[in-house]
Amino acid sequence: MTMAGFEFTVDSKNVDESHPRDLAADLIPAFLAKKKAHSFIDDISDRVIVIGADTIVILNGKIYEKPNDREHAIEMLSALSGQMHEVITGVCILSREKELVFSETTKVYFNKLSKEEIEFYVDNYKPFDKAGSYACQEWIGAVAINRFEGDYFNVVGLPINRVYRELKKF
Repeated sequence: MTMAGFEFTVDSKNVDESHPRDLAADLIPAFLAKKKAHSFIDDISDRVIVIGADTIVILNGKIYEKPNDREHAIEMLSALSGQMHEVITGVCILSREKELVFSETTKVYFNKLSKEEIEFYVDNYKPFDKAGSYACQEWIGAVAINRFEGDYFNVVGLPINRVYRELKKF
């Protein structure tokens, strides 16, 4: 947001991240982003805009959210190794007068990783709060990601290019 020239503050609330089990995987991030943004509805003044976001990773139709522990993170990264997966970030832009909800999808291609590389990353970077158990802006992004199709910043967690364009219209 700073790179795009916005003044902002970061705040969070403990929001239940459950979603309807029958909700299509590609709709989950937008559903959760809306839930997160609406948790601030009582705090919105006339000159405040809230942006809520949520990211998931999908590989072969399976959703990879945040890992439960070290072993779960290793399991996730082992599954992603050598594969293309999709990163979907849902965004909700909310003011007192209106709301805009959208999702952005980026394809990420991982190189094949050894068990030692995966364990090194998990043990040194502790990606337990990251969808898919990784952050592309860390070591793993430099050595494991072969290429992106779509917005790099979407994989970081916020598709700032799209957010910027939508905020200009908002």
